Amino acid sequence: MSKSFRLSAIALVAASFIGLTGTAAAQGQGANNAQDNVKISHYNDWEVRCPKSGGSKGDCEMTQLINSPSTGKPIMRVVMGYPPQIDSAAMIFILPLGTRLAPGVQLSVDGDQARRFPFQICLEQGCRADFPVNGSLLNKMKNGRSAQVTIVGPKGDQINLKISLSGFTDANNAIAS
Repeated sequence: MSKSFRLSAIALVAASFIGLTGTAAAQGQGANNAQDNVKISHYNDWEVRCPKSGGSKGDCEMTQLINSPSTGKPIMRVVMGYPPQIDSAAMIFILPLGTRLAPGVQLSVDGDQARRFPFQICLEQGCRADFPVNGSLLNKMKNGRSAQVTIVGPKGDQINLKISLSGFTDANNAIAS
């Protein structure tokens, strides 16, 4: 599979997550009725969300809501899943409107070399950046303590958002197909 086709496939597959991701985003805004069809399990700092209607592990996702370091209010949602259309995991980062898009998003684990990736789309819930998770990165996250996402805010300021990896391995095991 060519790299450009694969990235396009990831973007399309990530869009399929929007059903549960929309529920995840809505939770941060206080909507509870969308959660009626979702079973939620907790693994330290991660939640695993699966449809109550059954299905396979591939229909589940793991998610974490990240608060702003300056205000303490929710600023980002991280979602990871195993879409059947690709042979690896994929992460979705939902960030607030007003984030500068051109610099993209950077992800590093335990201070390693940052991986840069672009935003795909901005919707009412925020701007979304999708990222494939290869085996090497997955292992780093399973064995790591924290990850950091870096974005550029509306005033050009760099914003570093910490993602806890506590419970990551168990949540990943719960959703891996």
